[in-house]
Amino acid sequence: MSAETMCCGRPVGPTGYCDVCGRRKITTEQIAKGPDAEPPHPVRPPATSSWGGTDVYQLTSLPAREPSLLTDPTYPEDRQYCGSCRRPVGRRVGTQPPVVTGFCPHCGTRFSFVPKLEPGDVVADRYEVIGWLAFGGLGWLYLAGDRFLPETRVVLKGVINPTDALAMQLARKERDTLTRLDHPYVVRIITYVEHTDPNTGHRDEYIVMEFVDGPSLQEILDSGDPLRLEDVTTYGRHILSALDYLHGLDLLYCDMKPNNVMRTGNRLKVIDLGATRAVGDRDSAIVGAEPFQVSRDEIAEHGLTVRSDVHTVGETLRWLFDAAEEQEPRPDQVAFAIESMGLLIDRALGPYERRFASAAEMSEQLDGVHRELLSLRDGKPRRMPATRFANTHELLDAGLGAVPGLDRWTLADRPDATIDDGCPPAPVAAARLPVPKPADSDPVAEFLAARSAAAPRQLLREYEQFPAESVELDLASARAHIELGEPDEARRRIDRAITMLGGWAEHDWRIAWHLGLLALAEDDVAGALAAFRNVYADVPGEVAPKLAIGFCLERQGNLDEARQHYTVVWSRDDEQASALFGLARIALRQHNRAEAVEVLDWLPRLSRHHDAAQIAAVRVLLARLDGEPPSVADVNAAEDRLPRLYLDGGEENGETRQRLSSALLDVALDKFESKSPETKDWRGGPLLGAPVTEDGLRDRQEAVLRVLADHAEDTGRSHVLIDAANTVRRRTRT
Repeated sequence: MSAETMCCGRPVGPTGYCDVCGRRKITTEQIAKGPDAEPPHPVRPPATSSWGGTDVYQLTSLPAREPSLLTDPTYPEDRQYCGSCRRPVGRRVGTQPPVVTGFCPHCGTRFSFVPKLEPGDVVADRYEVIGWLAFGGLGWLYLAGDRFLPETRVVLKGVINPTDALAMQLARKERDTLTRLDHPYVVRIITYVEHTDPNTGHRDEYIVMEFVDGPSLQEILDSGDPLRLEDVTTYGRHILSALDYLHGLDLLYCDMKPNNVMRTGNRLKVIDLGATRAVGDRDSAIVGAEPFQVSRDEIAEHGLTVRSDVHTVGETLRWLFDAAEEQEPRPDQVAFAIESMGLLIDRALGPYERRFASAAEMSEQLDGVHRELLSLRDGKPRRMPATRFANTHELLDAGLGAVPGLDRWTLADRPDATIDDGCPPAPVAAARLPVPKPADSDPVAEFLAARSAAAPRQLLREYEQFPAESVELDLASARAHIELGEPDEARRRIDRAITMLGGWAEHDWRIAWHLGLLALAEDDVAGALAAFRNVYADVPGEVAPKLAIGFCLERQGNLDEARQHYTVVWSRDDEQASALFGLARIALRQHNRAEAVEVLDWLPRLSRHHDAAQIAAVRVLLARLDGEPPSVADVNAAEDRLPRLYLDGGEENGETRQRLSSALLDVALDKFESKSPETKDWRGGPLLGAPVTEDGLRDRQEAVLRVLADHAEDTGRSHVLIDAANTVRRRTRT
């Protein structure tokens, strides 16, 4: 035996792992190839960002416990079948008890359902049996101690009925599969050994696996122990990570269910890989259990696929999540996340065409739902890298965050200081909502990404010159036409994309999203709302559809439900300024000045829309709401904020700062002219002066209006502003 196949002084077994230290043996030949050499069993890198951010997935660590061993290893009578003809054997007749060993009365094949090993037996001169752990669908599981490593326990797995050809085939498949695997959430095989049955002289094969110390998810369900919603979403993430790894090796798991996942320490382990089969294998036996496995009709049409594995995960999570929801102490607080998780499970269990196409795709959406749940739980935002939508710099606002124009002072019918809430018209919102990321598989994905910042008319010219036809190209063209106010052309491009997709179009959330944008462009808010709800059902982990739904509800006047959607978006991601402005608008429509200002103050200083939010807060403080003017305290608060605003590129006395100052002075003068008793307690400040007097305010307003007249773009406006300055100047006796 060469040194390249030795470790710890012993030969390395066929698994590639050392039987003593448990590490994978790397040969000197592999070392010579260098760190860039391809490993013998490569792990596929994740296809999406969904595997990042593991810090948000925290399971409390279960303490080690003594395993529960069977005292009476009796095999269930209803699972006794002949290994050859598959008919029931050994069943009880009248008062006669079931028979666990014997011969099949139908074909004469010998059967035995008793354990082959007893406590104290030593297998392969190394593994001493401690007791019976459990029985699985294929074999008895024995707990054993490792004589070479006294502190180490292992699991021996042997076939229950050695004459069962199918069981033997699946056991060998599990053995061969496990020897290839190396993943933190998949049980690891240590080696496999043979042991002679002293009764028959037959050499039985046993898989030697790591001992997973902990309960199965089914045992957790059955125990009634506390189960949190975020535990379930974390379980889902671990399970999907394991299955994505298997799929990367062109393997299907096929038998996911709570019994086949163990909770150990602060992680999960997927066990029992006997049903594993190669992608595309239609000949191997189907082992998956109902209701976790897909229907026989689907198997007949498509075979077992990655999507059928996704179905088993969905059913597993449904069982777990339903149990956790029943125990949830604050269901109202996390109701939105519960709805999102329900939609995710529904899609995983949906028809073949609608189902998630991969474990990574499902995990991507589960990641968003998990973060949503945590953020609603404790109020802390948990952003994640963009997945299906590109980050947008557009703000859903129609002027609340902008300084009033000169029309406020130059129009014949001057505004009465009642503020517009800034809710954009539906067609404007259609051009400002987030943009879906192009599918990586689309031939124009890179081309579109490189040209996303150009003007829409220029984009359309470049799109027309591109030589290939593409769904993404047509959808990008539709968005450009929507931005240009050309809904008919947008509809034509969306229809072309639908034609290219064929029957898959009704299951493609991108089509639903663009139909929603088109409906907004045509001012059909109800139609847009229905389309965006369909998008939410397909990608429940994304914030964009929730933002769009919130906007549609706001336009319809359904303020309570709109607030709920905006709050969920903001709770998840405190860079979503559009959701914050939506919450401020709702507060304004309900005449709640203090709430609107408080909401606008939530936007972090580093946000690109921070200045717009602070301008909006000043305008809200100075506005007349429901006929009520602001209080002296409101004006004082606005005065404190105004010097801190970044306006006019930092110029101290720029035009926009003068306009906002003039608006504040208007409100202050109104207080004096209306003989408001509040004015006697006015404390004043650097803008209003101390003490505040009517004559002092008139002097300041006159000076500001003359500065604005100098900035006016035309002579007519300048004259109007000079007249306004003359009108406001302090009254003198003649």
